[in-house]
Amino acid sequence: MWRRSKADPAAEAAWAGFVRFARALDEGSRALLATVPSARRPGAPLEASVAGFLAGLDAARAELPAWDHPTLADAQAATIAALDAAERRARDLPRAAEGLEFEHRNERVAEVLDELLPVQAAERTVRALRRQPARAGGRQTRQGR
Repeated sequence: MWRRSKADPAAEAAWAGFVRFARALDEGSRALLATVPSARRPGAPLEASVAGFLAGLDAARAELPAWDHPTLADAQAATIAALDAAERRARDLPRAAEGLEFEHRNERVAEVLDELLPVQAAERTVRALRRQPARAGGRQTRQGR
């Protein structure tokens, strides 16, 4: 039987911090998506949705130190740049969407959210870090050998 090597506690802590970060970012993104009307409900007011999104960004930024790890420096830098770009677009969204029809306004909302795509790469990097064995005795061994 193969035993899985012990997880690196620092990698596990970074993962837990990233999960909290992602949860906050998801809540903010959902607030922004609430502006898009559906068949069952009208969209939320754009200004309120932008405020909710910005609050989510702030909450996510507060979690950045929780997933600080030396091997994640590049992923964090890309994530910070993505958060900054999304914030700039979100702050400009009410003015940019003024007078636009439904489809074009939705495109502007999507452009804000598209700025967050580097976060997906950061998630892959954090997941890869978790899969690396802990430094001490980090090889898989056969049980009983």
